[in-house]
Amino acid sequence: MSKNKKKPWDKNWESISEKIGQGGQGETSLVKPKNDSFPPGEYVLKILHKQKDKERRARMSREVNNLKTFINPGIPKLIDSNYEYFEDLNIPLYMVTEFIEGSTLEKFIIEKGVIDVFDAVKFTIKLLDIVEYCHQRDVVHRDIKPDNIMVRNDSLTTPVLIDFGLSFNKEDDTNLTPTGQDIGNRFFVLPEHKRESGSQRDTRSDITQVCGILFFVITGKASRHLLDEKGNKPHQTEKARQKLSALPEYILSKINIVFDTAFRTIIDSRWQSIPALKTALINILESENQEYNEKILLDEIKYKVSTDIDKELFENVAKKFLEKIYDIVNGIIEELNSELQEPKFWGVTLRTDKQLAIHPEIDWKNLTFSNKVLGIGYRYANKPFWPGFEGYLTGSEVVVFYVEYYFPKSELDRMRSLNGMGTGERIYDETLKEYENSKTELPRIPLSGELDFTRLEEKLRKIYLKGIKKIM
Repeated sequence: MSKNKKKPWDKNWESISEKIGQGGQGETSLVKPKNDSFPPGEYVLKILHKQKDKERRARMSREVNNLKTFINPGIPKLIDSNYEYFEDLNIPLYMVTEFIEGSTLEKFIIEKGVIDVFDAVKFTIKLLDIVEYCHQRDVVHRDIKPDNIMVRNDSLTTPVLIDFGLSFNKEDDTNLTPTGQDIGNRFFVLPEHKRESGSQRDTRSDITQVCGILFFVITGKASRHLLDEKGNKPHQTEKARQKLSALPEYILSKINIVFDTAFRTIIDSRWQSIPALKTALINILESENQEYNEKILLDEIKYKVSTDIDKELFENVAKKFLEKIYDIVNGIIEELNSELQEPKFWGVTLRTDKQLAIHPEIDWKNLTFSNKVLGIGYRYANKPFWPGFEGYLTGSEVVVFYVEYYFPKSELDRMRSLNGMGTGERIYDETLKEYENSKTELPRIPLSGELDFTRLEEKLRKIYLKGIKKIM
């Protein structure tokens, strides 16, 4: 389509500003109506990026479908769209919504600074009301972040949730969302939004993201991840503690309890409903004039001595998985003792200490573990079979992979870093591609309840037997 050729939106809309925003799905600008088909005033025109991309077109169709059913002051009104043509790649898609006078929450906090804790809690409750309205209509937003929240007329009493480009409606055709893609945003990366997860459409993720917003307006910091590289939750980091320490102790204890639950790695352990979270937040508001009493002291003590069950469960599953591999390998060596042996280097047998072998290398920030457990050598082979394994926490289960061409995380990070240095030479592309293509998903392991390794054991044994056959 040439630049001079009229676009579908040109019929009714005239541009009155340059681009006012740009996201992953499209760019926005201010427009006004050309005729009497719409009331006079300013509106927001959103034009889709990559108009030939079927998945993006399907997402805009879903966004419009969701917006047209909403009548809520906390959600922009849909004014116009040609979404019905989303299957015709020759017709550019657009949508027009009401213009919200005010700033994004991101800009508001940058310009005015963090807000009083009680105002922050009130703001969060109003935001939860909007999200609850969506959930009652079977719509999950999935992209709640400061850039997607408007502060109407710069008043914290009137938040508006915008950009439903990643939203999901249970009544939609599920084929509109391709599998095997990460969703969500970089403001707050949630494990259930990873491509391997079966919980990408869970309403509880929206609740967790709203808690990330509360953390942001109080501290000015983005949550980023449920756990950092040291295994700390967002509110447990040194910088966050410094910010939160300004709060009265009786308020801090209650805020910490809200975040303790909100930022658990296992989705089944977080806030399960909006009413439950609202109750905890209202309790904070009601404590504004409460005395520093015995109950508050008990809450503080419980917070100080509480252990992080989520991390313990994840680490426990990782260790038990690696221990299972170790036992399987030793069993195979004993079964075929005359032919197989532990790997040798320069003629010396490399004995792997069991405790070292089953100790996972955990990346808390990304909620993954990885390790080489134990290799098997054949006396006439030049090299042993020595695979690696990786696990990812997604929702309430661990997705485990066998990696034939395994590299430690530090080496992977080094190769990816060198590839991205902008020299024009992506020298590790093939190696990284080979690594990714050598992954095989194994049966998933639930984090709660008894761990049943029956199916997993059969698959692991077969992997090692095939690997041995390959090196012989």
